[in-house]
Amino acid sequence: MKKFLVITIDVEPDCSSTWHYSNPLTFKGVTEGIAQRLQPLFNKYDIIPTYLINNVVLENKESVSILKNLTGRYELGTHLHPEFIEPEKKFDNYAGKKGTDNSCFYPPQIEFEKIKNITFLFEQQFDYKPTAFRAGRYSAGSNTIKSLVKLNYLVDTSVTPHICWNDATREQPVDFTDAPEQPYFIDAENIIHEINSSNILQVPISITLKERNPLKEFIISGAGLLHARRKYKPIWLRPYYSPFEDMLFLYHQYLSSYSTRDCIVFNMMFHNVEVLPGLSPYTNTDEDCERYLTELERFLIFCRKNEVINIGLSDLAHEFKK
Repeated sequence: MKKFLVITIDVEPDCSSTWHYSNPLTFKGVTEGIAQRLQPLFNKYDIIPTYLINNVVLENKESVSILKNLTGRYELGTHLHPEFIEPEKKFDNYAGKKGTDNSCFYPPQIEFEKIKNITFLFEQQFDYKPTAFRAGRYSAGSNTIKSLVKLNYLVDTSVTPHICWNDATREQPVDFTDAPEQPYFIDAENIIHEINSSNILQVPISITLKERNPLKEFIISGAGLLHARRKYKPIWLRPYYSPFEDMLFLYHQYLSSYSTRDCIVFNMMFHNVEVLPGLSPYTNTDEDCERYLTELERFLIFCRKNEVINIGLSDLAHEFKK
């Protein structure tokens, strides 16, 4: 059995504890976070990360220059927050703004044009076409996938198994509760269904469920009957969300669940701004960042010792097409 690790990083401008962009707009998460912290760490373990770049970052010349000239191996792809790009672009000044729109709820032609525009912007900046994509706020739907097919993408990584996104900023729930945990070729009519004839590989973010408390909790229903239920929490393959021990739990859970497969894929995700203090909701101090990077490095070391093969997202799509 082959075991693959992909590391997918959403590349954003610097943010606040509420995910509002910095004011004035700054990009230390690229100039320092990626160039000085993440990529050197990945080079140490011969890791190929996939950086999925927000359209706001793609408009910043210094960030583009740094991403073009990183030392080591890496893949670049796109990460769309739709309100920041035409058509129907909402903001010209991005400072202090927050991405709250959901790509999949735009009219299909508008969504296509937005994905086309970020794709063209990427191509202008890097002189080649991107083939890996993630929708901002995990807001991908069937029309998103149809757009990616038209634009010759190979892989999407917007799906979060076991999670239903349902809050006041969503026109309706984005429900990935029943999505597969392992990669599959997407049925463009239903993003959580597999179809062998598809051209787009879905690589879900690695999430599993873990019991909160080993003791059963008894509750009384409306009919007065006793029922037993176990409460579970989602475990992400993601530093800060999950300490090293929880990431190991997910690793072993996947090994057990998919032991009969030819390969197992682990898809770690996070944001570039999480590795510097005060640029995200998660790491406020230098000590927070040190712990964060230590947990990440511990998992990279574990993967190396356990013969988990690191690969870029688009290379994974080629691997599955074999």
